[in-house]
Amino acid sequence: MIAGHGPLGEMTARIDGRSPLGAVHQWSPALLSTVRLLLSSRAEIVLFWGADLCAIYNEAYAATIGDKHPHALGRPARESWSELWHDLEPLLLSVVQDGQTVHAKDRPFYIERAGGRGEQVYFDISYSPVFEMDGSIGGALCIVNETTRRVESERQMQADLDRLWALARDPFVIADEAGVWLSASPAWTDILGWSEEELVGRTSQWMEHPDDFGKTRHEVETLQDGIPTQRFENRFRAKDGSYRIFSWTAVPDNGLLYCVARDVTEQRMHAQALAETEAALRQAQKMETLGQLTGGVAHDFNNLLQVVTGNLELLQRALDDNDRLRRVADNAMGGAQRAAMLTQRLLAFSRRQPLAPERADPNRLVGQTTELLSRTLGATVELETIQAAGAWPIEIDVYQMENVLLNLAVNARDAMPDGGKLTIEVANTHIDSHYAAQEDEVSPGQYVLISLSDTGHGMDDDTLKRAIEPFFTTKEVGRGTGLGLSMVYGFIKQSGGHLRVYSEPGQGTTVKLYLPRSYGQVAANDQSPLPPQPPMGHDGETILVCEDDEKVRAYSVEVLTELGYRVIEANDGPTALARLDEASPPVDMLFTDVVLPGGMTGADIASEALARHPGLKILFATGYARNAIIHHGRLDPGVELLTKPFAYADLASKVREILDREKAKGVA
Repeated sequence: MIAGHGPLGEMTARIDGRSPLGAVHQWSPALLSTVRLLLSSRAEIVLFWGADLCAIYNEAYAATIGDKHPHALGRPARESWSELWHDLEPLLLSVVQDGQTVHAKDRPFYIERAGGRGEQVYFDISYSPVFEMDGSIGGALCIVNETTRRVESERQMQADLDRLWALARDPFVIADEAGVWLSASPAWTDILGWSEEELVGRTSQWMEHPDDFGKTRHEVETLQDGIPTQRFENRFRAKDGSYRIFSWTAVPDNGLLYCVARDVTEQRMHAQALAETEAALRQAQKMETLGQLTGGVAHDFNNLLQVVTGNLELLQRALDDNDRLRRVADNAMGGAQRAAMLTQRLLAFSRRQPLAPERADPNRLVGQTTELLSRTLGATVELETIQAAGAWPIEIDVYQMENVLLNLAVNARDAMPDGGKLTIEVANTHIDSHYAAQEDEVSPGQYVLISLSDTGHGMDDDTLKRAIEPFFTTKEVGRGTGLGLSMVYGFIKQSGGHLRVYSEPGQGTTVKLYLPRSYGQVAANDQSPLPPQPPMGHDGETILVCEDDEKVRAYSVEVLTELGYRVIEANDGPTALARLDEASPPVDMLFTDVVLPGGMTGADIASEALARHPGLKILFATGYARNAIIHHGRLDPGVELLTKPFAYADLASKVREILDREKAKGVA
């Protein structure tokens, strides 16, 4: 019956007395039945029988032992498995002598099965005793399954994983269900600076950002419930004290948490910087739109105010003997002047006000303004001025800068209704390229910093974001126009500087004004006071007035005529040039508005007029800074300008100053 089990059955049936087992017909019933069982099985089975542990196996096992077959069949195991007998014998004896069963997965063996060449192999083994009829153990039945290929493949995969674990830039961690780190990849050390010994054996809470404790614990609990983590972010503290942002993916498996993180600090910083830049761009676009709107409105208002204030002043001059009408005219003039001030603030915000910057000592400028501020702030506000030794000069419109300091001081006073302290400090500073890149219209370089810090009630974030918008105010109705800080912003920007406001509720406010350093000496202040009475014109002096607004032109003509000048009128450029050429005696001065209809600006008229009459004096008037005579917020060199609305004395003094200066040059 054994011979009927295929080729190996036939070979087994031919075992004879040359084998310690003897001929098959001499075998015990237990041996025969066991051999028939293994020969009919598809599993890899070998039976080691008798005192010499002779081997009998099936077709599946024969393929496993290579060229040991067929010599090993019916022979003592120590002959054919001599190279591993020191390893195999103890296993077999534990079965046949002690009656134990032996089970192992991926059990390593060293075997020579191909031309005497040794190799490391792996088997899943199950060794069991086989009993004779009398209860004695006749042999060991070994069911095996070679796993060499799988083990080597897994080891190669593990090696690849270990290499990936060691080389990956993204950090890996294996933790238990409680979140205790069991293993951490080297990337953690590269990123955070902590060693593996410092990381393993505890949860990550010791290096988490305090604000992230709760959400990290919640995420670990979610993993314990079998729910994977995707794109969860928290912050870990590096060894240098900084924090890094990580985005996590994690899965639970057999009581362990397998986690991979990605350092997204730079991406988040870049995204934040981009968002801030976009917000700054939107803010800049909004402010530019508001500036264009307010600038245009201010221009039209200045022309209207010129008519109102000019004619009120003429009326005042004619009412010396009528006290009642004089008071009425004075009240009207006061209102018009306040309107003019508001208009100037609109122009300042829109960066359209004409500026006449000069080099100035910031210490002296702040010191002179402080004398006025002391009277303005009152006794409940303590004023402290801190000047800088060796303060760099600045180039600024001094009059407008004094207005800026006054406006900011008044804001500080209003923020301290119960009194407090205002500190004005001057310092040299430097803005680097990194800071400049994050701000709107800021160039790196050396600046003079003038900061004003109060101890008032401060502003919250929402208020602070809108603080420089025109018409935005937190003051009660009637107590503020909302143009003070917006005027400061526009003036500082027009002067090439930078403004930052820092404030917290209950902690006061600090306004920092950064003004570009000017290279050169500060000029001495040799301006002489204006004469008490408007200077009159001299006989024969002729002035050509070019103004498109009929009422503004009428006012200018009346003032100049009253001052004793011969006046010629024109409402546009071509008319002005024609009358200039026709005039006899020749015109001494062209007094022209900058913004005119008909395709010619005041600058165009002046250029053509000077080409025809080289000795002609030019005086411009404007209520709105245009690039025709003003570039980058500053008057072009040699340009003389009156800003609308101008007063009787302003026009009289400016005309006389220009004419007399030119005559003095001629005498010299």
